[in-house]
Amino acid sequence: MKLVVWLRRHASLVWIAVLGLAATGAVSIFQLPSGIYPEMQFPRVIVVAKAGQLSPDLVEAQMTRPLEQALAIVPGIRHVRARTIRGAVELSLLLTDGTDPLTAQYACQAAVDHVELPRGATTVVQRVLPTSVPVITFNVSPRGAATDLRRLREVAERIIKPAIVRVPGVGGVEVAGGRVRQIQLLIHPLELAALHLTPSQLAQKIEAQDQVIAAGRVWDQHQTLPVVYDAQAADLAQLRQLPIASGPAGPVPLSAVADVRDGNEDPDVIIASARGEAVAVSVARLPGASTPAVVDGVRGALARLRAGHTLPPDVEIEPVYDQADLVDQSMASVRDAILIGIALSLLVIAVSLRDWRAGLVAAVPVPLTLLGTFAVMRWLGVTLNLMSLGGLAVAIGLVVDDAIVVTEGIVRRLEDGHPVAEAVELGTRDMFAAVIGTTFTTVVVFAPLALLTGVTGSFLGALAVTLAIAVLLSMVIALTLIPILAGRLRQRQRRHAPSDTDRISRVIRWLVRHRATAAGAVVALAVAGYAAWGGLGTGFLPQMDEGAFVIDFFLPAGTSLEETARATATVDDMLAHTPEVAAFTRRTGTELGPATATMQSRGDIMVRLVPRDRRDGIRAVIDRVRDALHGKVPEARFEYVQVLQDVLNDLQGAPAPIEIQILGDNPRTLESYAELAGDKLEKLPQLADFFNGREGQTPILDARSLPAQLARLGVDAQAVGADLSIALAGREVAQVLRPERTIGVRLRYPDDVRYDAEALARSPIAYGPRALPLGQVVAFDRPLAPAVLRRDGLRSAVLMTASTRSGDLGGAEAAVREALRGVPVPPATQVEIGGQAASARGARNELVGVALTAVVLVLLILILQLHSLRYALVVLIGAPLSTVGGLLVLVATGIPLDVSSMTGLILLVGLVVKNGILLLENAQHHVAEGESLQAALIAAARRRLRPILMTTAATLAGLAPLALGLGAGSELQRPLAVAVIGGLTLATLVTLVVTPGLTVLLAREPAVHAPVPPA
Repeated sequence: MKLVVWLRRHASLVWIAVLGLAATGAVSIFQLPSGIYPEMQFPRVIVVAKAGQLSPDLVEAQMTRPLEQALAIVPGIRHVRARTIRGAVELSLLLTDGTDPLTAQYACQAAVDHVELPRGATTVVQRVLPTSVPVITFNVSPRGAATDLRRLREVAERIIKPAIVRVPGVGGVEVAGGRVRQIQLLIHPLELAALHLTPSQLAQKIEAQDQVIAAGRVWDQHQTLPVVYDAQAADLAQLRQLPIASGPAGPVPLSAVADVRDGNEDPDVIIASARGEAVAVSVARLPGASTPAVVDGVRGALARLRAGHTLPPDVEIEPVYDQADLVDQSMASVRDAILIGIALSLLVIAVSLRDWRAGLVAAVPVPLTLLGTFAVMRWLGVTLNLMSLGGLAVAIGLVVDDAIVVTEGIVRRLEDGHPVAEAVELGTRDMFAAVIGTTFTTVVVFAPLALLTGVTGSFLGALAVTLAIAVLLSMVIALTLIPILAGRLRQRQRRHAPSDTDRISRVIRWLVRHRATAAGAVVALAVAGYAAWGGLGTGFLPQMDEGAFVIDFFLPAGTSLEETARATATVDDMLAHTPEVAAFTRRTGTELGPATATMQSRGDIMVRLVPRDRRDGIRAVIDRVRDALHGKVPEARFEYVQVLQDVLNDLQGAPAPIEIQILGDNPRTLESYAELAGDKLEKLPQLADFFNGREGQTPILDARSLPAQLARLGVDAQAVGADLSIALAGREVAQVLRPERTIGVRLRYPDDVRYDAEALARSPIAYGPRALPLGQVVAFDRPLAPAVLRRDGLRSAVLMTASTRSGDLGGAEAAVREALRGVPVPPATQVEIGGQAASARGARNELVGVALTAVVLVLLILILQLHSLRYALVVLIGAPLSTVGGLLVLVATGIPLDVSSMTGLILLVGLVVKNGILLLENAQHHVAEGESLQAALIAAARRRLRPILMTTAATLAGLAPLALGLGAGSELQRPLAVAVIGGLTLATLVTLVVTPGLTVLLAREPAVHAPVPPA
């Protein structure tokens, strides 16, 4: 063979190329960015608009509907969802496939800018990025005695945040909680009215005197001197002396009508830890940055702050969530699985060939291939994550396959008595076509994965690219390096030729004569596969033990921020006394994830658990926490989800496993249907944490204008509204300059007036010729308003949610559909089931399409390889038959049919046909030499039995560590490995038992084929 001759002459060149690639890969391992998941782009843009304390119905009328109508016609937007709460609306915009999220963000921003919103409204347009989620979160809390929460916030903002921002790879630092320092001017309504001033007039007087003006410049002694007119108060004392009116005794200072004090802004978020109230600092990474590198940089920055005594000694920094720990543990777990798989595969080779030299020849290409794969990954921009490394772990058996087939072919020629050089040439020629054909059948199976979209496409794309790189590289190295290495094998004694009466001959002869056995086996396996398919549960992505989870809590609508924090403090106490909990942080009034509109009666608790070896599985821990919280806070509703799963759900816009959307044009009709449906659904044993979607109503204090009274007093409604706004929310009227920052000065009423409706109504205000109570110019009422208003596709909506008890999304969805059949749907009302269940359903449908495409591509490869459609069909029939083994093992182990396990079943298509190619390609050679089909099958089975058994055993050994699911993150690849092991085990029996009989049934006798190279 010319290739072998060329390789002998240029062995040094081959070694330099292979070792150079491997060395590049070894260096690349330490340079590739690493993280839990692949870099993904989510086809979703979020728009959040806020406008003070407007009631939800007013927000919907003045903001939600105009925004959704403007955004619905933006190119690339396929669906609009809206959630309206008091003072804010959140719109989730789903993009069509192929739309660039960054372009869509700019287009949405342009559309929002043209919408006329209420005065003072603010908007945020943000595309959804996984890097917006923190990779490390820690609490800044007092050590020992209580510390001023304003000081804690300043330490976080002015000392910790600048140090972290300078770390390479950091994409954002968010500081939440504590108190923001503010100078407060607390009005005395009675004294202010006595001066015949209103809050708005007082604000204007203060603003008029808080001036810093660049007046111009002057020339003096050949210098240009800028002239700055500075009328700002420098401290609280100067603010107190600020004249705001003239009286009989002279100017009236501000202190006569208001208390001037150092205070803080009204908190809209409360952060708590086991130590009490705290400040939370969350750090996100830039796209493409390595999670461990960023986290290590943050840790180093904090360590330098402590070492340099820059951090105050009474401030404690406590880690709450550290994604780098999970990344490191998961990478170590996959690394161990790869190393164990290599060791087991090489053991199979050594035992099968009974020759340590031949075993070494087959073993050397394996680590070189894996190292080379890292080099190609770096060139292609593939990151190290659980899916790409999982692809490498899965590839172990496939990489070993090529080395085994070529080495075994050479050893077989040596056993036939050929000299070493001749054996190398003949053995390589024998297996050359088979190795290329089997490699490309595996690669084309994964090519259609490029058609997948969303999270499924990102996850499986990373696995498929890595696997394809490894397999193609193993083919090249096996066909170039092994012939060089095999030149050092020793001559063997000629092996005794097998007789026609040996065991293999008798079995194949019997199967050929009783060809109905093959047809019976096909029918039996089809029935077994159908039964197994029906008994499988379904899911989306495998759940892994992240070592951390989130508790989302919901109190009744209208509950104040302070009362929500007080009520959920019970949860803090329970978690602090739970031995599995290492740390936690409670966020009240905000949520983990991308930009959102959050009510003050809601929040979440991020819980970090102790290491895995000191606790049970995370599902058991969550169940215990759920049981412990049951009844602790009767008015609260809780939901439980792991951190990364919660993040993925939020990024996709499907935060619950099961979502039942009720769509229509009449909100009352939707509420009535939700009540009837909820009564049935909450009784389903398949569901947990069920919520019927009825958010309830929230009380508001409606201040109505009295036009006739205002007209008599000569006051307009705008002035009254401005005064009321200053009294309640306040207005920033000045700033005080401090070193490197400014502190806002806010004018408002004191808390005992603005937080008491009756006191507010009694407070005097200077309208008309004399002061009168505010209640005489404004009518106060206490109506109820909807707490949350939802819209989906420009229609009103009610959203019911639930999680599953067993993880079987398909079973839970079927139970929900069955229960809803008994609830009549009102006219013009539509019911849809979404959430993760819909994502899983869509992913399964896409994967079925991938599988069908893969089958067609494999068939084309087989026809090119075997030169016969009949033989190609015989080989291909083994693929669906072998998947029965995968289905049966999935049922036996209780693993659902999810993205990972279905990928394993698809991979089987490429793996199974390898055995058929090895068998029938050799049989064709014997038929071409004039042998009968029966004799050809017997000879091929005898010749190819050992490589078939060796490659199967090596692949099973390589996948065994993944199937055991040991270590962090292993849960993602375990379903795939289990499905492949079950299918491949059965595939060997199908190749040796079913394929010969089917060949005789489908092939013609005698068969006429184009000459093929001997094998």
